[in-house]
Amino acid sequence: MHYYFETPVNAELDFYSTIGAAIFNPGILFPLLGATIAGAEFRTGQLGVSLLAVPSRTEMVISKIIATTLYTVGIGIVYAIMSLVTAYLMVKDWQPDLLWSPGVFLQISGGIFFLVAITLITLGFTLITRRTLLGILIMGGFIGLTMSQALALISPAVDAWTPISAARNFILQEPQLPDLGPPFSSSNLMGGMVLMLWLIGILILSLILLKRRDAR
Repeated sequence: MHYYFETPVNAELDFYSTIGAAIFNPGILFPLLGATIAGAEFRTGQLGVSLLAVPSRTEMVISKIIATTLYTVGIGIVYAIMSLVTAYLMVKDWQPDLLWSPGVFLQISGGIFFLVAITLITLGFTLITRRTLLGILIMGGFIGLTMSQALALISPAVDAWTPISAARNFILQEPQLPDLGPPFSSSNLMGGMVLMLWLIGILILSLILLKRRDAR
């Protein structure tokens, strides 16, 4: 046990939550990556040039999604390694075997999934709006709602269906420590499902709209 804001908590369970937070926290900057990658297509004439090289808009969007995913996973692995190194320094004199436990693997996998999801969701919003800044502002709005808890105070049920809150519920929540961390508005499972629905829905919608619009 150790003390968290003057409350005794299970140190091992808290360790898993810390690993998840280590990847979640920098993840709020990843919308910049998704918006920039998608927004590059809407510079003057760029989309038309891209379609000359890849006439199929479906193939173009899918290839961009794959490239963005691989790039984000690469960055996520770097974050994971940094988290494991710093975690080792924390637990090396206590329980170093925690680093190889299934709980750590699940937290890191969930964190990398979050990085990919939040990047691709922003990419989708940017493809829909055709503006890099709008893609960033939309995701910035969702981040603001989650961090301020403004929507959760009014309706936790609605808050649970926003992408950043869903990611928070999915990654940071430790069911055995209900009073640890920020207020949660759904279970881990629901949080993961909502985040996946956002990811799939936004990408499908962005592809449909991109196919119906002109290449200017």
